[in-house]
Amino acid sequence: MLRPTQQNMKIEFNYIRNRISEYRKDDLFDYCYQQLDRNKDKIFPIWYIFTLIKWTIIYGEKKYPPKRLTPEKFNKIYNAISKFNEEHISSFLKEKRADKAFQILYNQQFYLQKTVYKEIYATQLKLFSSIKGKYDIEKSFFEKTGFTILDFLYIQQIIWLYINIGGLKKEGLYFDGFFDTHFLNLVSEMTSRENVNCFINLLTLNPNNAEESISNFRHKINKVDLQTMEMSFFTMFPFAVWKNQIKLVHSSVFNHTINYYIYDFLKSQDENFTTDFGYRLEKYIELGLKEIQADYKTETQLKKILPANSNLTDFLIENENIFIESKATEIQALPSVNPTDELIYNALKTSLFKAYFEQLVPVSKSLRPDKENWGIIITYKELFWSHFTKLFEIGKDRYDVSQSFDHIPPQNVFIIDVYTWDKIIQIIKDKKATLLEILKKAKDNNSRPETSKQLFNMHLDDYDIGRLNLSYLSNEINRFNITK
Repeated sequence: MLRPTQQNMKIEFNYIRNRISEYRKDDLFDYCYQQLDRNKDKIFPIWYIFTLIKWTIIYGEKKYPPKRLTPEKFNKIYNAISKFNEEHISSFLKEKRADKAFQILYNQQFYLQKTVYKEIYATQLKLFSSIKGKYDIEKSFFEKTGFTILDFLYIQQIIWLYINIGGLKKEGLYFDGFFDTHFLNLVSEMTSRENVNCFINLLTLNPNNAEESISNFRHKINKVDLQTMEMSFFTMFPFAVWKNQIKLVHSSVFNHTINYYIYDFLKSQDENFTTDFGYRLEKYIELGLKEIQADYKTETQLKKILPANSNLTDFLIENENIFIESKATEIQALPSVNPTDELIYNALKTSLFKAYFEQLVPVSKSLRPDKENWGIIITYKELFWSHFTKLFEIGKDRYDVSQSFDHIPPQNVFIIDVYTWDKIIQIIKDKKATLLEILKKAKDNNSRPETSKQLFNMHLDDYDIGRLNLSYLSNEINRFNITK
């Protein structure tokens, strides 16, 4: 059992680095993987293990001869990492900014709590492949990986089912953490040997260039004092070569890989990706509006009725006074772990802040000045904020303070990721609530600390959603039927 030690001592990074450098990398990896495997079904701070693996790759085995690693010595290193720079989070608590402290914890831990369901594959196939833009995202992915987006997602699904085979509760069916040759041959029969090789090569951390992979990770934190709070590079490399086999590092990072790998990969590899993806996200949102037969106006239609040179929103749902703007954005690494108001504003001023202060507010003022208006900012990724109140406090003094926000207050504006958007559309399609009723319920929940929700999808827990049955995803869902 890992036990904290030296609680009253401030841990310095040089101390941790020097201890790591004294041992063989393989010995440290072995203890790390043992901890991950031993605690895979328990609540355990695996993010510190990920940091230790990262620092082992970079700093391990620098001193010769290496020392013998014992459980006690390993625990000492682990505990030092878990106590490292604790004052960073506590500094926000001392300033009575618990929300800032929680944002750091969100970045450190919540990405490891992603869920997987069949429609997630279909949504990605729709966005990255089926919907066509001016730029061929499918072609770009194929040129960079050697296989198609469908092949990639299809193999992901098979791997996920195999990893979770123990859930069937049948004797002899379990996943031991490794992908053996027999299993990979079976997957090859369902797709092709070439596709399986491309998949494994893409998602496996190559020990020969592991440091380069870490260096190129787009969510990395350069300052070592903050690295225990960063998202792990294992989200891009959920597999590792260990004892001459392909090992799953941890199911939680693979769940994140399933949700966001294609976006993260192309965002880092293709400068043309982001603009075209923004167009596709807007088209995807419109498919949802058509699904529920909403009475809406598009950006093009709004442009015809607004004054010349006005800012625009993507959609207006007429009878409910709901303005919708899509933003293919995410928070960068540094403001996620050091969430000062200045860093957050600079990171989001052209996306979330612009959406509210420069689009939702003036457009709704022009079209519905005497109504209670509502706003939805739809993103691809789930963000720390699901309603605009905290962001409003950061941004309000940076814009024209003379303008009124009463017609669309920040409490009426929500930030919703695309997977949650699909669930909302299903609820409306099933006639369990209207979009306005869902937003009003969320606002009411957020008005009281005991019912406030961090993420918008938590507001949907009271609705029995079940399986998504959305016509705009039906073709894509059928393509993931592995029984055919």
